[in-house]
Amino acid sequence: MRATTLTILGFLSINIFTLNAAAQEPKLGDISDGSRAVPVHLINLFDEDSTLIKPDPVRQAHGENERTLPFSTKQTCLPCHDYNKISSGLHFNSTKANVPPGRRGQPWIFADPRTATQIPLSYRPWSGTYRPEQLGLTTLQFVQIFGRHMPGGGAGDDEALQSSETFMRWMVSGNLEVNCLSCHDAEAGHDQAEYATQVARQNFRWAASASSGFASVRGSALGMPDNYNIYGTMLDNSTAIPPSITYDETRFNAQGKVLFNLVRKIPNERCYFCHSTKTLSVSLPNGHEGSSEKWTTDEDVHIAAGMLCVDCHRNGLDHAMVRGYEGEADGSTPPRVLSLWKRSGAGSPIGRLMAATLTCRGCHLGDESSTIPLAGRLGAPHPKHAGIPPIHFEKLSCTACHSGTWPDSKAPRVKTSQAHGLGTHGVNKSDGALPHIMSPVFVKGEDGKIAPHKMFWPAFWARLDTGSPTGLDVSLPNRRALSLSKGALVPISYSDANSVTAKIIQKDTLGIGDWPPLTSSQITDILRALAAQDSNKAQPVYISGGKLYRVDESGKLSEQDHPAAQPYSWAIGHDVRPAAQSLGVRGCGDCHDTDAPFYFGEVAIDSPLESARSSSVKMIDFAGLNWFYSKIFAVSFVFRPWFKIITLVSSVVLVAILMLYAFKGLSLVLERESGKNVK
Repeated sequence: MRATTLTILGFLSINIFTLNAAAQEPKLGDISDGSRAVPVHLINLFDEDSTLIKPDPVRQAHGENERTLPFSTKQTCLPCHDYNKISSGLHFNSTKANVPPGRRGQPWIFADPRTATQIPLSYRPWSGTYRPEQLGLTTLQFVQIFGRHMPGGGAGDDEALQSSETFMRWMVSGNLEVNCLSCHDAEAGHDQAEYATQVARQNFRWAASASSGFASVRGSALGMPDNYNIYGTMLDNSTAIPPSITYDETRFNAQGKVLFNLVRKIPNERCYFCHSTKTLSVSLPNGHEGSSEKWTTDEDVHIAAGMLCVDCHRNGLDHAMVRGYEGEADGSTPPRVLSLWKRSGAGSPIGRLMAATLTCRGCHLGDESSTIPLAGRLGAPHPKHAGIPPIHFEKLSCTACHSGTWPDSKAPRVKTSQAHGLGTHGVNKSDGALPHIMSPVFVKGEDGKIAPHKMFWPAFWARLDTGSPTGLDVSLPNRRALSLSKGALVPISYSDANSVTAKIIQKDTLGIGDWPPLTSSQITDILRALAAQDSNKAQPVYISGGKLYRVDESGKLSEQDHPAAQPYSWAIGHDVRPAAQSLGVRGCGDCHDTDAPFYFGEVAIDSPLESARSSSVKMIDFAGLNWFYSKIFAVSFVFRPWFKIITLVSSVVLVAILMLYAFKGLSLVLERESGKNVK
């Protein structure tokens, strides 16, 4: 009996070991065999229940109600690709607590003119950002608002963030799985804007299918009750249209397979949907200003030369995409996780070496300490930088001179895809639409170098802990508690702020989406109303334009500086201008004139308060430089031509004097020598 038991246990152990080993084996599409050819993706479609999708046109023609769910990118790609490995990539891992955040990047900006709010949100622990739940947004609400520019995954597919209160809604909407088509689909009919529309309707499980060129989706999960049965059962007396999908049956071959036009090198247009920037105002001759249109601007010089975004921003199967900033590959300042690259080979010495060459400096200048030449990748020219003092390369990033629009006396406002929903249906095209982002603003970055940044001034209602030193404990849905020290801020939830501000703030009747005109008395009234709502000792405050506003003990509105009120900025790398349009090409005066925008350009303080809108900050305040020293240093350049002339003339005179005395000395020597010869 004992021998039989041991035999059974041994058999089970062998089988478990075999299953685990098999589970870890790479799949068909996990490892390349070295061929640069793109595999043909003629594949079966599977829904989230792993049911094979094969539409029957005969049944559809007779109006029979066949249960048809959208295809699941996870289940459809899973036979050949490791979905979990892919979903650990840069675009999908923001909610993972064990992933270092890397250099601070563009946050999701919740902007609402009804509450005079524009606040940076992120699941990554970037300084200056807040988690969505701190604003009272559930994960489902966050995905519904910002999922339009997410390629799925992340918060849309992280069940650990799905609270019990929204569980039923997630059952109706489905998860927003990683959508491989968002990037890799080269089909002309691919419609990412339709994907955004479906996300706004809470049709998360239908969004990927709707973006493809062979399926159409109608109805809205947002209009369905929480107990709606996605398998087709309708509630009595329901007039809402449930989500449904219709496939183009001509796209299915005789075996029921569909041909996808998937490419390894992602087209630039796919990147542009989420990474476009529009400059709202540009300087014209004679002091005029005009709006920037696409035909009046040039693309990045690399794109104009025929390159693709993914030529530099590379990744392996794990999608740990190279962002391309210095220090990323070796984990130096700011930190960058290397474990994400190990499985694709980027964590190896050759992987780190190649990743390091995908920065501006690495590609164009290489590494002199390397035993192999690294400069000139993809035909990159080697800049000589003749006449430029070496200190510039210690204090400035490459992008400081080469990227973004040419700096102006006033930092222009811009719109970005992720902040303003560019490329989606029904987008607000008004130049005044929130959030108000300015670029370029030259800021001293985390690596100690000055680089061009995008920047905006946060504005939101919050509570300030003025009580015990232990601070407040804000419970978060992921079972963590955020301990806030004395003087810390807690954003007031959007619903609480809206219930109060709706009675006081004038509505945006024109639909412009700009700031409502707020006065000091209105802010005072709102803060008093928020204080009346709250039973704890936290004092309501308003953050805007670099200031913290609160009602003091005398009942008057006071303002003060506060770290949370400082502008949020993130470094930019594009668009790169050609060398002939780089800063310094016309001489030192491009940066060192007494009114050069690089140092002395103005950055407007953005605020709904009319009294604060006329204020501005000098660019130099963000560069960590001394204004007086920089001004005196710039004045010296005014007289430098004179100094050069004086120096040249003085040198000529000095050389002439030296030559004169040299000739006199020579004549004396000759006279003495000739006298000796005569004797």
